[in-house]
Amino acid sequence: EAGDWVPNIYGGRENLEAVDFLRHLNAVTHERFPGTLIVAEESTAWPQVSRPTWLGGLGFSMKWNMGWMHDTLSYMSKDPVYRHFHHDLLTFGLLYCFTENFVLPFSHDEVVHGKGSMLDKMSGDDWQRFASLRL
Repeated sequence: EAGDWVPNIYGGRENLEAVDFLRHLNAVTHERFPGTLIVAEESTAWPQVSRPTWLGGLGFSMKWNMGWMHDTLSYMSKDPVYRHFHHDLLTFGLLYCFTENFVLPFSHDEVVHGKGSMLDKMSGDDWQRFASLRL
């Protein structure tokens, strides 16, 4: 029926035409404008996002490390007295940090639509919150 999901030719859920489009777009952009930085905002664990197209990747220059951002914000929101119980939030990203060319972002999405400012996410009084934000 109309609107029903249809698997690709390999039986998977990937939109192969979209993948080909991204690979082509990135390859042409890098070819015509050497040194261009193309950053992917990708949160699905799609493999080889920042790998060159000639090596089978999508061809982006870098990929946002959204997990790092969420883990870091979670760690920084903890009371400094208890942060040492949560160092795993800071070290977990080391397990995969070399699998892509990552950029470490703080997304604007974290401070819009009533989510509060970065300062509001910190724990403690004003002095402690500003100190944590500077960290």
